[in-house]
Amino acid sequence: MAFLGTAVIGCLMAWEDAALRIPAGSGALLPKFIAAAGGSLPAALYGALLFSLSYAFRRHIPAAPARLVLFILALGLTLGVSLGFSQLPGVPPPEEGQNLPTLGRPGLLLSEGDTMMVLLEEPAAGDGSRTVSIPGRPLIYQEVPLGSGNTILSLPPVFFVRDNAFFLEILFIDISLTAGQLRGRLGEGLVPFTAYTGSLIFLLLSLGFVLNLSAWPLANLFLGTLAFRGILALDGFLNLRETQGFIGAFFENRLPGFLISPLVYAGMGVLFILYDLLSFFAWGRGRRDEN
Repeated sequence: MAFLGTAVIGCLMAWEDAALRIPAGSGALLPKFIAAAGGSLPAALYGALLFSLSYAFRRHIPAAPARLVLFILALGLTLGVSLGFSQLPGVPPPEEGQNLPTLGRPGLLLSEGDTMMVLLEEPAAGDGSRTVSIPGRPLIYQEVPLGSGNTILSLPPVFFVRDNAFFLEILFIDISLTAGQLRGRLGEGLVPFTAYTGSLIFLLLSLGFVLNLSAWPLANLFLGTLAFRGILALDGFLNLRETQGFIGAFFENRLPGFLISPLVYAGMGVLFILYDLLSFFAWGRGRRDEN
């Protein structure tokens, strides 16, 4: 359900992006759904693990068996879905007549930065005449808007005033980076993909103690969301070329590149589990002393 929900949201965002382009992009659903579903896999993985851990703690399910089952299911499903998308045949180009209707009419005003342009013909044409206004220069009339190499100059999308939360934009970027990592690791082979995905799932599951810090499940879920968001941001930072090079130089380049991130995640996961065990024994000893 988490994967289906995130895939549908991604598909709707792709439809919006296609509708705002001049001329409008293709309205074919299949290629957009495939791309959106593949890109939403990290969001589904994080969300499913977060809510599954929260449910396990609320139902007082033993932590070790719950984490083991979740690890096997999450790794198996992620591998299966990724392999399924990688085996999909190439999507054929959309046929004529499948394009979304282009917004606007002759006289449509578009803007890109400080540059303004007025389309003098139907926006759906894309190569019609236009008038361009650049600050500090007289109006430019382009009967045929040709650029370098006699290519048609592209048009900016239709602009709608909307408030985009900065943290949501950063979240979508981090999700897309993790999705790119999954695709890239799978392209390298099953061993790099399994090492990366398995270590990431292990790290997320090791944060289960955050979901049991207080007696209020909703507060625990909020803290768990913050912890998972931090791991998502860490994933993007850790897989930067500069970060990978720095860690590789620390090990004198004796470590294969595809093992750098998995070893960091596995090490952090072990530390979190040790902290969880020590906290458990400390609380248990405290209760015995009170009795």
